[in-house]
Amino acid sequence: MRQLETPTVPKGLTDSFDRLCQVAAGPVCVAVSGGGDSLALLLIAADWAQTRRRDVCALTVDHGLRPEAAGEARFVAEIAARYGIPHRTLRWEAPQPGQAKARRARHHLLAAAAREAGSVVILTAHTQDDNAETFLIRARAGSGWYGLAGIQPLSLSPAEPPGVPVLLGRPLLATPRAALRDLLQTHGEGWVEDPSNENPAYERVRVRRTLAEDPALRARILVLQERLQLLRQLQDQALANWLSQYVEVRPDGALRAPLPPPPGERGERALAALIALASGRTRPLRSDALHRLAHRITRPDTLRPATLGGAIVAVRKDKLHVTAEHGLAPEQVNAIPARLAAMVTACSGHM
Repeated sequence: MRQLETPTVPKGLTDSFDRLCQVAAGPVCVAVSGGGDSLALLLIAADWAQTRRRDVCALTVDHGLRPEAAGEARFVAEIAARYGIPHRTLRWEAPQPGQAKARRARHHLLAAAAREAGSVVILTAHTQDDNAETFLIRARAGSGWYGLAGIQPLSLSPAEPPGVPVLLGRPLLATPRAALRDLLQTHGEGWVEDPSNENPAYERVRVRRTLAEDPALRARILVLQERLQLLRQLQDQALANWLSQYVEVRPDGALRAPLPPPPGERGERALAALIALASGRTRPLRSDALHRLAHRITRPDTLRPATLGGAIVAVRKDKLHVTAEHGLAPEQVNAIPARLAAMVTACSGHM
């Protein structure tokens, strides 16, 4: 088995791993596509796990949409084996074209594999560059400050229940992509280059080229994101406190919360969280519909039961009640308290 020397990574990266997964149960799962970012993450995670006496498991998804995918999965398996890391290839048995469908399938496969391994956290290799690119993409789409704060270090997996909630951890958000390539080259490791990363038909590729041509723009974005991230952390921590202190889960899966809801945008995010918990759905709600419903809740005397995102929202006896529009399976109902706890953890930003 090949031993990994301590990687030369930015100071504080060990703290990032500790914060995201030190107390997580079971092995730390790492999503590895074979690209430079995820392979570097695997090597760094292996080094961290060795110092912390933790287990690591590498997971690769073969969507079955490209003939090269099977070979790339074998490539990852070979590298993982050299470092003594268990590896699984997860295959999408009924592949369908479309990025959104592939993304949902990927998260479903990863979450299921993590649960089977007894894990609650999957690490992904989003970098500082991904965050800068996300800023421009979201700005073009008209996102507000909350979304412009960027990709979050910890979030609830969008894989829909049932099952133990799984969290996505992103320890490399402060690490430039170039530093990861340098790390791999230092250790004599190659990586897979996805041809889609050079296809200008994809918006992210065009944004990546824009930032590469204007380093000063990239620097300004990262400074602004850092400030927005501090604001978002305050907002998310306040939401986590509200969810943990005031939300009651009934035995039938209904959720109750006191009125009035949190003020402003935080109230809309609180309502979105309750709807997601009650309905079991993870897809984002339409912002205009959510805004209208949140505004109506501020006037509970005129609010009639309303449906949004697969949930029924009503006011009874001065309390907000949110229930599934259609009956949930018993295992989905039983999982709601755990999903609420995971949501609070994700908002808090650390395990």
